[in-house]
Amino acid sequence: MSTHSQEHEAEKITIVPVNTPTDIEVGVRFRYAMKVELGMRVNLLRADWAARETAYFARRTAEGGAQWYLAKAGEKFVGSACAYVDDSWASTLLEHPQNGWIIGVYVLPEYRRRGVARALTDAALGWLRGTGCFEAKLHASPFGHGIYESLGFTLTNEMKLPLRTD
Repeated sequence: MSTHSQEHEAEKITIVPVNTPTDIEVGVRFRYAMKVELGMRVNLLRADWAARETAYFARRTAEGGAQWYLAKAGEKFVGSACAYVDDSWASTLLEHPQNGWIIGVYVLPEYRRRGVARALTDAALGWLRGTGCFEAKLHASPFGHGIYESLGFTLTNEMKLPLRTD
């Protein structure tokens, strides 16, 4: 193993909650990288998608309805996760939030298999518990199933029907 690799392995990684639009945009961009890596449809995004998504989550964070977490190795951001309380019409009828979501769990490839995704997900789950949510949901890629199942998530019967192919 080279000296560089040994130093890289020993790097301390911290998970930090962020609330500024600049830091939230880092998470938004990691989420985009995840979508590209998984072959998800990004060609339909508006030209200003990043600004829109950042503004949405900055507003939700300021209102107490969302929280982004970034993983840092030194001063470098290496991963992200976001927790948010479902803000659908049904949630407005309830006194306490029923559902929370975790999205954008992504770690740069060179930092994977070091517990970073688990730590990010743990932080997001802790925040959702603190809001009083009854349930946390997420859509897992095949790569994340093991992590999420080990944290207590169960597969559900959610079904999808594509209505368009473009």
